[in-house]
Order: sequence, then structure tokens, then C-alpha cells
Amino acid sequence: MDIKSIFDKVDHDLIAKVDRDFDNELMCSQVTFLYGARKLGYDEETALLAGSGFGWGMQHGERCGAVTGSLMALGLKYGYRNLEEFPNYKILKKVQAEFDRRFKEEIGALTCAEILKANYGVAKERELIYEEERYSNCAALTAFACTLLDELLDDTTYDDQLIRL
Repeated sequence: MDIKSIFDKVDHDLIAKVDRDFDNELMCSQVTFLYGARKLGYDEETALLAGSGFGWGMQHGERCGAVTGSLMALGLKYGYRNLEEFPNYKILKKVQAEFDRRFKEEIGALTCAEILKANYGVAKERELIYEEERYSNCAALTAFACTLLDELLDDTTYDDQLIRL
């Protein structure tokens, strides 16, 4: 991960805000899901609760929480609630794939373990993450995810194809 390239692409005020959120013990998944939920007018408290279990790659180094929260937020705009809205799923898959592509292109990975070069779910590796502060770039990375989320939520390409009942 080239942190300089991330800093060049992300508003520094947004990085500082994410840092403050982290200081308040929010997970990267909460930050990105809340960011998208706010943008779309959804309830903030529910977003914080729903996003709280996905940090540190769901505690096992899996999909990065910043990515997971973003994909959940994309679901708020492009998802479906029933069989009649199921055609939205094709759109959701396209938009999520675009998010993944852009994130991986810039960050180099989609999993927390790959990004941190250690798995939070393994005690000895978790100790390394904290001792070496391998998470120190996570605020910029999370802000970058929010920036991508902004672009994809603002995109109106599929809006006329969405089914809302």
C-alpha cells in the first residue's frame, strides 16, 4: 500500500475525522457504513449498531471492515427487499465489483490480513499489529473507502433502472 498516493486522493479533513472516530473506538466498518447511511438519509444509530461487528476483517483478518461497511452502504441504495426488487441485485453486484476493483487497485488488497500483513484473529499476529502499529494507515484507508463510496453513491447511471416498491 502506497500511503502517499492515498493521502493525495483523500481530503485531509476526512482523514482527521476518521481518526477522531477511531479515537472514539468506532470500527472502520462502522465509519464507512455510517458515512453511506448518512448520505442516503438512513438512521445513524442503526447504522452504527449494524456496522459494529465487521472491524478487523470480522475479527479474523477477512474482508477489510472499511470495504464491508462500504458494501453494506451500497446495498442501501442498490439492494433489494423482496422478490419484486430482486432485479436490483444485478446492479448491486456491478457497483460492488467496481468498488472492490478501485479499492484493490489503490490499496493492493481487500482483506485486513493482507493489508496489515497479519491476521487479527491469531493472538500472536494481533500482538504484532498493536506493537508495530500496523493499523496506522487505516484512517487514510477508511477515508479513501468513503471517497469511493461518495463517487459510487452519487453516480446516477443505474438510478432509472432501480425498482423500489
